[in-house]
Amino acid sequence: IGADIVKDETVKDNFISFKVDLTKEDELKKLHDEVKKITPKLYGIVNLVGMFKFQSLVEGNEDDFRTIFEVNFFSIYKLNKMFFDMIDNTSRIVNMSSEEAVYSPQPFTGYYSITKCALDMYNDVLRRECNYLGIKVIKIIAGSFKTKMLTKVDEEYQILVKNSKLFVTPLTKLKGLMDNELKKENSPDKLGKLVVKILTKKNPKIIYKINKSASLKFLSF
Repeated sequence: IGADIVKDETVKDNFISFKVDLTKEDELKKLHDEVKKITPKLYGIVNLVGMFKFQSLVEGNEDDFRTIFEVNFFSIYKLNKMFFDMIDNTSRIVNMSSEEAVYSPQPFTGYYSITKCALDMYNDVLRRECNYLGIKVIKIIAGSFKTKMLTKVDEEYQILVKNSKLFVTPLTKLKGLMDNELKKENSPDKLGKLVVKILTKKNPKIIYKINKSASLKFLSF
């Protein structure tokens, strides 16, 4: 979005929205300063950021791998750390992991799966540290939702098949499974309701699972 924090004036009612590049620490600092002008305290930090990259660990581009790590892992690590001075023992942090971090990952999903495994471990360590401070840290293990991230999976697949010199045959065999996952009409509203539940429940669980994929569980087994 550039070096300046952009306030979204189209949002109405009780919402204030900012457009920020979460991978840039200077923008996070500016966001922190802007939020602090509005409120001295945050009741909740909810991290739903994520991007997917369909790629081979053998043939893939290292820069792409570093980019997805910056988005899926380090942006959450940096944001929680940046805003930690604005939460207390009545606050809670929610981090969205993935079922890819729980099941044995499928081929060509390594860029995404590895970052989600790192985030999963980060969440558990952060939760145990925050136990000493009375701050609740909750993990959401989520399956797929019908968002723009999902719609890009097929595009990523087509690029991978076109450019691969080693894996065209197995990629062709895996397409049916991928298409089946993409057909699932899982509304993001379902996730939104879960987040509200987590933020308002007096004693939330430490882990919530939503939209689990039976086929991925079977393949993992």
